[in-house]
Amino acid sequence: DNRRRCYLRVVGLDAKSSFRRMKFAPVLALMFCANLLCAQNFVINDDKILSDRVSAKLQSIGEELYEKSGIVLSVAAYEDIGEEGLSERAKRLNFKAPYALLILAVKPKKIEIFADEDTLKLFDKEQVLSPHPESGTILPILVSKNGKDVYNAAILNGYADIAEQIAANLGITLVNGLGNANKNTLNFLRALIYGFLAVVAIFIIYKKLRAKNG
Repeated sequence: DNRRRCYLRVVGLDAKSSFRRMKFAPVLALMFCANLLCAQNFVINDDKILSDRVSAKLQSIGEELYEKSGIVLSVAAYEDIGEEGLSERAKRLNFKAPYALLILAVKPKKIEIFADEDTLKLFDKEQVLSPHPESGTILPILVSKNGKDVYNAAILNGYADIAEQIAANLGITLVNGLGNANKNTLNFLRALIYGFLAVVAIFIIYKKLRAKNG
């Protein structure tokens, strides 16, 4: 009888434990779904301007920056925004501070960076958007050649540049950043651009000298 009572007591405890697990299962499921719903998407690429590989890299950089700084760094790439300006399109996205948004429209050919006042102090917007090859990380690539790869390279370099500047100013390190690979790519492109300009300049001087000498 004692053994029977012990057995029933143990079975009862197991049943109660199982009931408690079943009772909390919906709560756990809701928490899991909430985490999925709260997952931040840092890449708006509905028009498929950016490749899946580049989008994945941008997402990984954005996630790490957000986890370590709380800043939402997003990128939006559109094929055509019609008569709507980039500022109007950015307002419709309704980002809350702290944030930075790199936005590109293929038609018309426009690119801009928007950010709240505090985040804007953490990176050099004018340098990132500079047309000069020695400083800019987006426009020199966009004008270097035509094709989708231009947008992928330019957006990835510009986005990574912004993220790394923010991280450096906050004293944090990004494992997923481009780092030296980004700088080497830019230096290579700058060398090509400067080399091309030098060849053009020499050709113009040569033609002028030849015309002058008859």
